[in-house]
Amino acid sequence: MGSKNIRVQVIILFLLILANFIAQIPYYFHLYYNPNNLLAQAKGGLIMLFVFVVFLLASTLLFKRRTLGYWLMVIFLAVEFLFYLWNTLGEVIHGYGLFFHLNNPDPLLRAVFAIGYVNLFVSGYFLGLLLLKRAHFLDFQSVYLDFSPFSRSSYVVDIYALC
Repeated sequence: MGSKNIRVQVIILFLLILANFIAQIPYYFHLYYNPNNLLAQAKGGLIMLFVFVVFLLASTLLFKRRTLGYWLMVIFLAVEFLFYLWNTLGEVIHGYGLFFHLNNPDPLLRAVFAIGYVNLFVSGYFLGLLLLKRAHFLDFQSVYLDFSPFSRSSYVVDIYALC
């Protein structure tokens, strides 16, 4: 990543999103865990695991300045931002008020909801940072021109640099 300022921002944003994933574990056990029906619960856990793996893959590739990592992170952040935005707007539209979940008397749920609301803003900010500062996240030197007589076209893209 181009500048130290952007690297620090990305690390902080990464840690905040990671905290959101970690917060989902006690949230799940507090609200949804049922030892009598483990197979039915595995579906939700597998979906969350898949999303977490996508986030880790996108983060790793983004830190290595790979194009695939950039686009995976853009997609991940867009989905996360729209999820939290839709949820927040749904609260307001249905008359519950803005940040309704923070009124929950259970301290665990209140903390998890607060982390979720923080991730609404974090994912939106991170998405904007990625889109507006794209050159800082991509290694454009991995795309080069090849004018040799044996090339099939006038340019060659280093496939390994894209993945």
